[in-house]
Amino acid sequence: MRRQSLSWQLLRMGWAGGRRTGGGHIRAVALVLAAAVLALGLSAVAATYAAYDGIELRSAARGVLYQDARPDQAAVALAKPDFDELDGRQFSVVYVRPQSSAMPLPPGVDRWPAPGEALLSPALAKALDDEHDLDRYGRAIGEISSEGLASPGERYAYVNPSDRQLNAKNFLPVVGFGDGAVTGDKLFISDRGRLLTALYLLLLPAAVLALVAVRMGSAGRDRRTALVSALGGGRWHRALLNLGESALPVVAGAMVGTLPALGAMASRDVHLPWINYSLSSVDLRRWWPEFALAGLVSAGALLLLVCVVHRPAKQRKARTTRLAAHSSRMVQWAAMACPILIFATVWGPASLDPEQYAALRMQLYNTGVVTVMATLPCAVAVGAAAIGPRLARWSRRTGDAGALVSGRHTAAHPAVTARLVAGVGIALVLVSQVQLKNVQFGENARAAQATADRVGESVMLMKVTDHLSPAQVASLLSRMPTGVEPLAVYPSQNAGPQATALVRGTCPSLRAARLDCSPQPETITSRTADQRLVEALRWITTDVDHFQVQQADSPSQAPERYVLLSSDGKDLPYAEIQHILRDTLPLAAATAETPGAGWLVGSREALAHGRWVLFLGVPGVLIVALAVALANLAEFLRFSRKLAPLSVLTGRRRVYYSAAAWALLVPLLAAIATSTIVAEWLAAPQERAADGIELSGNVLGATAYALAGLAVLTWWWGSRAAIRQSAQWRPYGE
Repeated sequence: MRRQSLSWQLLRMGWAGGRRTGGGHIRAVALVLAAAVLALGLSAVAATYAAYDGIELRSAARGVLYQDARPDQAAVALAKPDFDELDGRQFSVVYVRPQSSAMPLPPGVDRWPAPGEALLSPALAKALDDEHDLDRYGRAIGEISSEGLASPGERYAYVNPSDRQLNAKNFLPVVGFGDGAVTGDKLFISDRGRLLTALYLLLLPAAVLALVAVRMGSAGRDRRTALVSALGGGRWHRALLNLGESALPVVAGAMVGTLPALGAMASRDVHLPWINYSLSSVDLRRWWPEFALAGLVSAGALLLLVCVVHRPAKQRKARTTRLAAHSSRMVQWAAMACPILIFATVWGPASLDPEQYAALRMQLYNTGVVTVMATLPCAVAVGAAAIGPRLARWSRRTGDAGALVSGRHTAAHPAVTARLVAGVGIALVLVSQVQLKNVQFGENARAAQATADRVGESVMLMKVTDHLSPAQVASLLSRMPTGVEPLAVYPSQNAGPQATALVRGTCPSLRAARLDCSPQPETITSRTADQRLVEALRWITTDVDHFQVQQADSPSQAPERYVLLSSDGKDLPYAEIQHILRDTLPLAAATAETPGAGWLVGSREALAHGRWVLFLGVPGVLIVALAVALANLAEFLRFSRKLAPLSVLTGRRRVYYSAAAWALLVPLLAAIATSTIVAEWLAAPQERAADGIELSGNVLGATAYALAGLAVLTWWWGSRAAIRQSAQWRPYGE
């Protein structure tokens, strides 16, 4: 009973000590934020496992089971999984023609559509309806329910092909659905390991925030633990003292951090903004124990960190657990190196040959970016230290006591200012680099993007299979919309740099490409031909500088490729051409797309995966900035204790608003402005406007505004906390 009474008393002492210590309220808020962010990060890990588990289960349940895998079972249908593209993103379209009334239905389907009809997922139906193309695959008769979709936002379609589309040679017999060939989102989304790796961008900043929150107000806490040790207290007693101070805010923060997961489980589905992905609430509810465990683990880990960090010093002089600033001389040397490093990073690697030293260029550039991030806060701090004496002289004339003290403090302690602005400087440069890394494509994708920028959709490449006869191809071309001019392309059979392609077409088609109409083959240079034709030939043949042209009304041999040009130079009716190919020919007999479209679709998939890095990385960077802001608040409160007598001498406590403005707000805003400029400079070597690689001003601007808002909040919070702290000051030997 006595032991229980002592333990309860130590917990109460810890709680009371935390409230009465200067900055105790700020530390409590910091602990709440740290626990909430850590719980949110762990909940995101649990949500990742839940989402992928649901995708695996539903993808397996609807998998097309081919007869080759079950030769002992009779075929009940013919199937052909296919792909389509909308808004630059691929999705699956499964064509199935039932051969028996006993064909089982896949999950999410109540009845199978008749020939020429289709079932669409809700997301695909909405996207096609927005494009006014709801009947792209046939008459849409309904939607696939959530049980048959890998995720709520998946684009997916089941189509019963028409008799004209059905070609038994291209279809395979199936015996049913389940544990078969995978289709849908599982083919396009990034694997779970990559997303879990990206979550480190959220978890590591959460750990930094937790460490900063635990260390705030460490000087007073060290004195209390030293007193308990001197009175004979052991590790258990010191742990109770620290737990009493931290338990309530930590538990409250963990509960707040699990609220989004609980809300997501209670709702229908969760749509993640900007990345345009939806989480299934059914999957989240299936993993509810893991979400509860995330809150418990975050609270337990943070409380354990509280007990571990604040252990008594074994040396004669207790060592504080707060972070120490660098020496002033090191800050000055780093500030001098910063502009040199910026110049070397921007112009140094660019002077090397990109083909011969590509790897070295990137290594030097990345090293330079890291060193600039390390030295940029020092440059801002030294600049503030240089302005400090002038600020002090100006404040002596104006009578601004807060500016006077802050100016002299800034001039005397540049290392403190460097630590103050480090978070915002690193945040802005890091966000710009992450955004640039995610828009860089491969060589073929860059070439495809360059082609798209130059010719748009005014030219298309149509590929026909050898299953089509010349008569079928001629019938297809006759159905093309008005203003679409086809040109047949016969690649050279000879290898080598002098291999030239042969382009044949009717006189109107040749004139649309600015070519002469002659029944005899003529050699043409790319400079005299329509650049749309030249761009298309780049994706067919190796030599585009010279090619042959011949007038032919009806080719005796159907070529493998056609170039479709618009007669007026405007964009082709892309959707109408796709409808003609889909409705008049057997499936996969002919395809038409813009030059290099396949590479662009792949690069856009990679870009969509990279958006997850930004989606998680930008909040992570802001969390680091928040951690640094909280550390700055603690630093300012230590500084404001020395200003307490000043409020008595001046008779005004508003001096703290001025002191906080010059000690916190102005350096932070200056660092944000400087770091934004430096981030744009450092991005210049990586930008290639022709390839679509440009720094997003929206992302950088939004980050800068968020950090500026955080700076204003830090100033206001620090001022109010310092005023409350000054009310508790009493003269003692001053």
